[in-house]
Amino acid sequence: AAAAAAAAAAARRLFFSSAVGSFACICSDTSVSAFQTTTSGLASLGTPSSYYSERKLIATKEQARDNKFRLFVTNYSNEEEQEYQINEGEETYFEHQYGWDNYDDTPWFPLTDSVLEEFINSRQMMLEEEQGTNGEEATASTETPTSTEILLDSLKPKPIDTVTSQDIEEQFLRMVSNEVEYKQLVGQSPYALTDIKFPVLLQRFLDTIEDSSQKSNGKFKGQSKLQGKDQPRDERKTVVVLGTGWASHAFIKLASTYDLRIVVVSPVNHFVFTPMLASAAVGTVEYRSVTEAIRVTNPYIDNFVEGRAIGVDVEGKKLQVHLTSLGTATGSFKGVASDAPCRLEPEILQSFVEFSEDGSMVQRDQSQGASDVIELSYDYLLCAVGTASRSTIVKGAKKHCFNLKTSQDSKRLRTAIGEALEYASRPDVQEFYYTSEEVQQMATQERKRRVKIAVVGGGPTGVELSGELKDFFAQVCGYPDGAYQHLRDDISVVLIHGGSDLLPAMDKDLRTRALDALHAQGVEVRLNTRLKEVGRDFITIGEKGSDIQETIPVGLTVWAAGNAPVPFVKELLSKLPPSAAGSAGRINVDQWLRCPTYSESSFGSVLVLGDVACYETQEKYDKTPQQLPQTAQVAGQQGAFAARMLNRGYDMQATRPKLPELSESEAFSVLRVWLAARGLEEAPGFDFLSLGLLAYVGQEEALNQVAIGNVPIFNYSGKIAFVLWRTVYLAKQASSRNQALLTFDWVRTKSFGRDITRL
Repeated sequence: AAAAAAAAAAARRLFFSSAVGSFACICSDTSVSAFQTTTSGLASLGTPSSYYSERKLIATKEQARDNKFRLFVTNYSNEEEQEYQINEGEETYFEHQYGWDNYDDTPWFPLTDSVLEEFINSRQMMLEEEQGTNGEEATASTETPTSTEILLDSLKPKPIDTVTSQDIEEQFLRMVSNEVEYKQLVGQSPYALTDIKFPVLLQRFLDTIEDSSQKSNGKFKGQSKLQGKDQPRDERKTVVVLGTGWASHAFIKLASTYDLRIVVVSPVNHFVFTPMLASAAVGTVEYRSVTEAIRVTNPYIDNFVEGRAIGVDVEGKKLQVHLTSLGTATGSFKGVASDAPCRLEPEILQSFVEFSEDGSMVQRDQSQGASDVIELSYDYLLCAVGTASRSTIVKGAKKHCFNLKTSQDSKRLRTAIGEALEYASRPDVQEFYYTSEEVQQMATQERKRRVKIAVVGGGPTGVELSGELKDFFAQVCGYPDGAYQHLRDDISVVLIHGGSDLLPAMDKDLRTRALDALHAQGVEVRLNTRLKEVGRDFITIGEKGSDIQETIPVGLTVWAAGNAPVPFVKELLSKLPPSAAGSAGRINVDQWLRCPTYSESSFGSVLVLGDVACYETQEKYDKTPQQLPQTAQVAGQQGAFAARMLNRGYDMQATRPKLPELSESEAFSVLRVWLAARGLEEAPGFDFLSLGLLAYVGQEEALNQVAIGNVPIFNYSGKIAFVLWRTVYLAKQASSRNQALLTFDWVRTKSFGRDITRL
């Protein structure tokens, strides 16, 4: 051990000596004073307690041989990383930054010898105070200056030679020997295996055991295995669940119908596995293989109401629902027309449900039909309505763009792609029908336009759809067996993304791999590009920071860029206090997913889950609280969390939900003893546990970012990652029926290709 420690120390000292050699070369003065100036600058920039700890300094052996080092400065105003290389004789800049709040007031200064010396001297005084150089205890202030002028006025030059090279070396070695600081230094995640939340993993394991028994309650005509009862509880609480997405599906699957009377309200009667909508849009899988009827999810829910919530009385605990007109179902799809009527996105209805002054009566507009609106009473309202496409922010996008959020969107897009191929195969765009060379060129350009597909958004949906489209076209347009092989040179896909990287939630290496994979397949990727307008046969785009716009002829445009709240969320917010309004139209919730209300009697009766909930959490290395992302993982875990709270019977009106006092016979039930043994007399708060991210990029290649919580386990890309991608998606299907259908679809597609018929 001693020998190993000595070897490690020697290696670190060799690294340090190489780094110091590189730093000495950046100064025109090669004297000892200049050497100490540059190495003191290293210590100043690298010390974690420094005001300048936001800076990332990297000095490697390779850089030392090049006689240079790099100072990376993050410009938070435009989220771009700018690199400044300090070399001899060059005028360079460094940034005085003291916090996130006063960034705009922070000036930049030229990195001259005098400025560098002042910078080093100021840091040296702080080091002397911290280390007790003058025989006094460390009294370094933790307060951050409010402006640059305060620091510059306080600079007092001190002799540089009071800091020895040994002190500087120890400062540097302490920095690189700290795993957290080193990872932050090189831009990696600071989380290590020791940061895994093992208590959370243990609780999740025990929750799974509880779920396996609790979700059986009520699945057998209301019987309860845990309670030993043949009929549902006499006084069950009524839970109205809005939506059939990830949060709602997880809740319905685990909720006990012995203890709860569950009524589900949604415009559609099924759950859809949204990550595979891109595959369904090109026929890799059938959309019915990734859906499950909500009545099948839990056959013993009290009712399912196919309709749309349009109003709510939070204090009276009443909900108004506009029923779906089932007679229009067969006419809701009109092929390529992306703006065809859809049950998921009906025309915005004016609220025609009003309460009388005393709140005892409901008045309806009789012209709409008395049977069109019903009223439901509830004890708990679970708002998990999800989000809608945010296409209204771009001119023409709502009218001309296809979406990819629902099974109907996938079906509509699949039909449109098939029609686009037929449209490009018509005689009017074939060159051999014309003798004029000019007309032939016009026909070629028009044919290419008809099969040019623009995808807006570089997130998982946009990237996966681009990869799936290229797979589809490679098959149906391939030589010699492709049904549309005459179009193989005309097909094109362009991906438009407003950010500087695709898949911004993934690590840098995976983002780069995604871009390379799409480029290799021929996808035209436009980064840092904004969509300005969408027309029937064109899109207008422009680069960030530029007034120059470009018009691109296209056949289809798919919106996968952003989400917006549905109309009911605005209606609900209007009945809640101002403190309930979160960012981007979402609703603020506490750690038990309860939103604020005006009175104590209604508090705890409205739970907000999934994409609608604005839930903030601060992890170990986060400087400020962060909002949970709007992902299926978050929604599913929140739905299961809400089901456990209500199954256990917590008093949701209490500041911290607690188990109620029960009779002597009920107090010793299996469930109550189980919760007492786990110390769950009080409900724990929601704790999200991320398991990583997956994305498909085409050509049977995928990206895997596997994690436990915030702790990265491994990143992988390529064919093996594709196998893991399919394995995880297969395991996460709603039922064994879906798993069987999905497996069959994959085998069928691999063996016989994708079906191009339009039914």
